[in-house]
Amino acid sequence: MTDISSMAKVVCVAPDLIQIEVLSSDAYQALDVKVEIGSYLTISDDKGLAVVAIVQSYRIKDRAGSPSGESVTSPTFVIDAQPVGRLQDGEFRRGGKQIAIPPSRVEISSQSVLTKIYDSVSESKRFSFGQLAQDRSVRVTLDGDKFFGKHIGVVGSTGSGKSCTVAKLLQEGMEPSCDQKERGVLNNSHIIIFDLHGEYKAAFPSAHVIDTGNLNLPYWLMNSEELGEMFIESNEQNSHNQVSQFRQAVIENKVSHHTSGGEINTSYDSPAYFSLSEVINYLYNLNAEMVGKGSGEDGSPKLKDGTYVKDRSSRYFRERCRFADPNSSPTARVSGGPFNGEFNRFLMRLDARLNDKRLNFLLGPRKVDGAEYKTADLAELLYQFTGYGIPKRNVTIIDLSGIPFEVLSVVVSLISRLIFSFSFYFRKSKSVGESDLPYLLVYEEAHNYIPRSEGAKYGSVKKAIERIAKEGRKYGISLMIVSQRPSEISETVFSQCNNFVAMRLTNPSDQQYVKRLLPDTVSAITDGLPSLEKQEVIVIGDSIAIPSVVRVDDVLHRPDSRDINFHTEWKKDWLDLAIPLILEKWTK
Repeated sequence: MTDISSMAKVVCVAPDLIQIEVLSSDAYQALDVKVEIGSYLTISDDKGLAVVAIVQSYRIKDRAGSPSGESVTSPTFVIDAQPVGRLQDGEFRRGGKQIAIPPSRVEISSQSVLTKIYDSVSESKRFSFGQLAQDRSVRVTLDGDKFFGKHIGVVGSTGSGKSCTVAKLLQEGMEPSCDQKERGVLNNSHIIIFDLHGEYKAAFPSAHVIDTGNLNLPYWLMNSEELGEMFIESNEQNSHNQVSQFRQAVIENKVSHHTSGGEINTSYDSPAYFSLSEVINYLYNLNAEMVGKGSGEDGSPKLKDGTYVKDRSSRYFRERCRFADPNSSPTARVSGGPFNGEFNRFLMRLDARLNDKRLNFLLGPRKVDGAEYKTADLAELLYQFTGYGIPKRNVTIIDLSGIPFEVLSVVVSLISRLIFSFSFYFRKSKSVGESDLPYLLVYEEAHNYIPRSEGAKYGSVKKAIERIAKEGRKYGISLMIVSQRPSEISETVFSQCNNFVAMRLTNPSDQQYVKRLLPDTVSAITDGLPSLEKQEVIVIGDSIAIPSVVRVDDVLHRPDSRDINFHTEWKKDWLDLAIPLILEKWTK
């Protein structure tokens, strides 16, 4: 340590502030080590207790005059430092006792003190991805269980290096042991990345990548919120009729397809097969239905040939019926059924969805032999996302870049909910003493589908992810929420994060929002959010000994997220394009 007690004295001690006055600027200038914003100081008393503080700011204090009355000024410095913990009996602890007044010694913390702070994590739990920005010789270690086992917020303005930081965090977190490498086996890490821009394939070469070309996510896996968001227009006057009859048709159709398949849950929300085309037939018939109300008739649906439909379910799912024409005769009166003409726009929307080829992965996925996916194929569908396909993978990347934006939130909601249900039932079925199965769900550009704003469009995905944020840790699921606009994300989700990795944030509203959510109020660290350099991050949370500015290690496998150098590209010769090839890819 560099002892500056001879030239500095403590002039103020408060729970969150220690002020130190440097009395001799000449003596300070002669020091080999200088105090900077973010430097660590150790202030100790005669009882063996030392407080570690981070330099927050300083100001120059002029002292006019001299003992002989000469008109000279001798500038002194007053340093404001924020206490972050204490050293006692050679160990570092957060918070706790205050030093005795007056303190006897002020020192610039040495490398050994800083190393002691970050060495407080036990060897088996250590996780590291960078060095201390103020002293690159000090390796910053975190408690890996506390970091990955509790939800993580990763924030930073565009261009601040979020993708590379996320890649480094995940790469270090899932690194196999030397023994596992020698034996050629996978470790038990399970990561699912929702990749909005298709960036992470390059960062994880061995990952299982799912995109619209190989994604199979049949509609019958959806629950009530997702089905409603996908097919129902909530602003229409008769939306309540759409919901009630669509729900009834789905339930009846599920029952009809599982009457001989043994006992199965056939509720509206259950992941059981139903035929969307048959449900549309049912609604078409309700919309066109005519009922007989003449003398001797009981109000049953009447067909063109004069026969009656006694059981709607047995007939309406199979075909689109031709109903009797309207008749106002008292003896043979025929008029519209209770939902006649109610579903015109609804049916147009359903048909448009069903005929949209971009949604084949959702509304018409097929197996290799061309057959539909049914309830018996649920295990095969789950293999896509859980990493248990062939071959097994630690990382699964859901490439959302080709997903139509209007169904993006439904896709994210459905996959998230499937993983939650899978983990829930795994926890219920595993025996005491068996290994756990922890999953980390990484949501890139999360503000696009978990917004703060209320609305039916994002209702399903917000409900799914908010539930995981509140309950997921009980069943082995943690979240990593990544965003350049944290102030636009659901506060319910962000408030559940226990650890934050913050890069440069330039938007004032984002800065204030993040500071308000941070679990530590170390302004000496958080005030630097707008001025962080590239590859520098602020790490705050219960996984790290003290809030720290960390220089992130270089990434070997980088995400494909580099910025285009506009001016450099403009200086090059004109680029000739094969426009037909671009259009071919575009249209297909």
